[in-house]
Amino acid sequence: MSDKTTEQEENSQVYLCSGCGGNMEYDIAAQKFKCPYCGNEMDIQSDRALVKEYDFHEMVKKEESLEWNQEVAVVKCDLCGAQTVVDKHETALHCSYCGSSHVLESKQSAGIKPEGIIPFKIDKHKANELFDKWIRSRWLSPNNLKQMQQSDKLISIYVPYWTYDAQTYNTYTAQGGEHYYVMVEKDGKQVQERRTRWHYVNGRFELFFDDVQVNASKSYEDALMNKIEPYDTKQVEPYKPQYLSGHGAERYSRGVVEGFDMAKDKMYRILVGEVQTRVRRRYDEVKDIRIDTVYSDVTCKHVLLPMWTAQYDYNGNKYRYMINGQNGKVSGRSPLSPIKVTLLVVLLIILLGVAAYFYFQGDSSVQIEMVEYYGTYFLCVA
Repeated sequence: MSDKTTEQEENSQVYLCSGCGGNMEYDIAAQKFKCPYCGNEMDIQSDRALVKEYDFHEMVKKEESLEWNQEVAVVKCDLCGAQTVVDKHETALHCSYCGSSHVLESKQSAGIKPEGIIPFKIDKHKANELFDKWIRSRWLSPNNLKQMQQSDKLISIYVPYWTYDAQTYNTYTAQGGEHYYVMVEKDGKQVQERRTRWHYVNGRFELFFDDVQVNASKSYEDALMNKIEPYDTKQVEPYKPQYLSGHGAERYSRGVVEGFDMAKDKMYRILVGEVQTRVRRRYDEVKDIRIDTVYSDVTCKHVLLPMWTAQYDYNGNKYRYMINGQNGKVSGRSPLSPIKVTLLVVLLIILLGVAAYFYFQGDSSVQIEMVEYYGTYFLCVA
């Protein structure tokens, strides 16, 4: 093969099989590029140092770029409106959100080309095992739900994410509470009562944030996505279109500016935790936290992160679940069994009644405790 041909392949990121000349595709099980025609495999040569962070303002300007349109097309689902990015040679596709086959090519730009991608580590077989384990743990769901087979509905999709780096300079004020105790009379007895003396506190600190992850797709509920995060973005590989073979890639529907607003919300929650830690070094409680933050050296990148997802019907209602394609975390919604919920309420009433009986009998040793069992909490009388 001539040096010129090799250079053309590298620039277009097309990897040809040395055996038959076909285009190599990414194989999840092998974690290699594999020829779909002759089965020849090729190790993936990757240099994660090539994944570039862009200045935030530079990225805002890049949103007008049409560079990715040269490699991919955007299709739109007629039923739910979700937009998916596919290889320009893709001929058949199901909607990555609702599973419908009613998809048509859209004139919408594909947007900013991804800088990086985390290839799938979980294959479809493993994803189905994880779903089966998850659905069996939904003990308040109807029994027949656990017998349903969802494997035919499971779709692999690369979800668009923004990641943000930022240096923050923070000034804060808060109230620090110092506990003290006094003796007071209750029911004719002297008892110790705790009180809190509040003090004004303030301070400054710096904190650097690395790869704050923001879901750039409005198709998937953030509350569910948060449960399968975080992805290990240290494993982000330079983007290659071969990784998309056989999978959809959703077009981002949240721009880089909107994404940064969401990133700042995530950072703020971490900053509040940092202030709480600092104040509690001296005080017992903290409240009324106020933080003024200045962001500096903000950089970001567009990455594609792997997910298995499906939407299934049960008694006329639709429920979605999703599986992190890198680490196997599962999140989703499932129907509740009215009978099981009723039995739980009855049991709760009985437990509260037993606790109240012993309390009014003067047995203060009886307590109601929360007990965790396989991720579900129960009320128990102890």
